[in-house]
Amino acid sequence: IIIIILAIFIMTFSLSSKNHEKTVKLYAPISLSEVIKELINSYKLLQNNINIKPVFMGTSQLVMQVKNGANPDLFISANVEWMDYLERKKIILKKFRKNYLYNSLVVITNKESSINAFRNIKELENAFLKSKTKISLAMTNSIPAGMYAKDFLENTGIWENIKKKYVESTNVRAALNYVARNELEFGIVYKTEAIGNSNVKIVFSIQGDKHKKIIYPIAALNEKKETMEVYNFFLDNSNLSKTLKWGFEIIK
Repeated sequence: IIIIILAIFIMTFSLSSKNHEKTVKLYAPISLSEVIKELINSYKLLQNNINIKPVFMGTSQLVMQVKNGANPDLFISANVEWMDYLERKKIILKKFRKNYLYNSLVVITNKESSINAFRNIKELENAFLKSKTKISLAMTNSIPAGMYAKDFLENTGIWENIKKKYVESTNVRAALNYVARNELEFGIVYKTEAIGNSNVKIVFSIQGDKHKKIIYPIAALNEKKETMEVYNFFLDNSNLSKTLKWGFEIIK
């Protein structure tokens, strides 16, 4: 009888705990997936009554989902323009929009390549033109990583020569994977993606003044208590510092 009573008590307590658990849905670009997962694990160590549920895709895909009725609590964009779009649609709360992180662009090749580094943009352009494969980019008209890469190529005069010599992918990680699998010789991706993949190496770091600044804004879509708690957790300085090892820069 005691065992049965104890079992009923445990089941009742468990159900009660689940009923009190709140869920905060977070939409974030795939380039932030490792960072977000680490922060969520850190959050779980602090308390258990809020479940953070992340969804990772290309920013444009996430925005279209939100536009078409998806209802996340928090949204992080890989560029300012897509966040501006949601703000104009009055989907995000403007007063809870902040610039979150910086990123940068690099040129990568497969780790087995004999190429180690390019000294300047002219050497880079020559390598692109001589390459037997196309250049790997994220989609240049909608995916932030691809948009930034195109901006760099246009600003340096390379675009006109290679605009028919590139392959587009639906997100930056897919663009990187073409190079990681050695299917394409070169790619332009985020520094954070290159650092996190042992099958590629960086052969050229792109200066930030050669393209629009890569800013990741964060915004809340409601003022629910649990949303604000997670929002403030992500913006806490001690948690922001955890993103540095992935190659991000903190916005001060």
